[in-house]
Amino acid sequence: MATFMQDYPPLLGSIEMAVSHVRKIVAVHQPARVDDAEAIVRALMGDALTRTGPNENISMITMADPGRIRFEVHDPNTSVPGAYPDPDAHRIASARADRYGSRRTRDGHMYWAELHGQGAHP
Repeated sequence: MATFMQDYPPLLGSIEMAVSHVRKIVAVHQPARVDDAEAIVRALMGDALTRTGPNENISMITMADPGRIRFEVHDPNTSVPGAYPDPDAHRIASARADRYGSRRTRDGHMYWAELHGQGAHP
């Protein structure tokens, strides 16, 4: 398994940085799913921005196994004044992912999504 971890500041530009990073990984491991990966990461990172204060970071972990790629987006779940979650973010991510979920963590909140390719074992 290859694991890639990145931290991003809570800035709009971080979404494109994360998408660019993920496109490179998915292009190697599951090229047919690059567009799905981009839509998922864009939605989850955008949503995480609404729960990340100015002195905090969003963490993204991408794990690539043969036949499966998993994305985890971790945020501190902080109330950010004037920030409102995109009601479509989770609908988009869950529609494009083969598996999708969320949970509270010790440090905040985590959304995860998986893309399966040939040889995947969910």
